[in-house]
Order: sequence, then C-alpha cells, then structure tokens
Amino acid sequence: MNVEFGIMREDELEETFELCKSCFGEYVSFESISETYQFCKNDDHYRFIVGRADGKIVAYATMVMFYNLFDGKYPIASLWYVCVHKDYRRKGIARALFREIDRIADENSCEIITLTCLRDNSSAHSFYRSVGFSDDQEIAFVKNIYEQWD
Repeated sequence: MNVEFGIMREDELEETFELCKSCFGEYVSFESISETYQFCKNDDHYRFIVGRADGKIVAYATMVMFYNLFDGKYPIASLWYVCVHKDYRRKGIARALFREIDRIADENSCEIITLTCLRDNSSAHSFYRSVGFSDDQEIAFVKNIYEQWD
C-alpha cells in the first residue's frame, strides 16, 4: 500500500484527533488538543507525524526529541500515540511509519527512541520487537498526576 508520510498540517488536526480517539478510546476535548497543538507546533522538538493514504490520515505518531543532561550530546526521541487506522492494519503501514520515525531520529542524531505500551497489548509488544525495540533492559513506570487533581 502506498502511504505518504509527513508532518501533520493544522487542517488535519481534527481528522488526526478522530483517529487517535478511535484507536485509544480515551477522550480529551478537541479544544484541548487544539490548544496543545498551538503551543507545540513551532517547537522544533516536536514532530506530529501522519501517514496519508486514499485521501485520509491512516497513521499517526507524536515524536518528541529532548536532551538529558547525563546522556551526552545526542537527543532522545520519545514516541506517543502511535496508531494505525483499524481498516489499514496488517498492510505494512506501521512498519513504514517506524521507518519514517527512524529516518527523523537519524536526521536529528537521536541516540535512543523510547515508547510505552500497555502491558496487555501483546500484539503491539511483538511488533515493537520486530522493528528493533527491546523490553529487556528497562521498565517504564508511569504516574498519572491528573488522578490526584480531584
């Protein structure tokens, strides 16, 4: 399948929001997403990567590149909300998305790419291993601060 990857345009925000909402089942208001996009869109550390096919957004990933004081002069890339539209899965699109992610990481001299995944998503675990990720070196711990806000 022919998929064109690039940086999400502002006019694609709502479609990308719908894709992520359908893939992850969580709900954040579009207004909140739009505010965050406005805040981040001109920051060179962020890449909002989309895959386009058949005139629509079929894949997405947020990529944030940052420096850690003790990890040297090369940035670390962190991935969030990696997803492929359900009708386009098992067609090589996720693998192509990760080739694009690797290309961007290489272009920016990133040393490491990290991501988190739900513990019970074994098919995603297998896929991430198949594209070069390892889960045998570190464990990701997540603390949801917003749960303390009430």
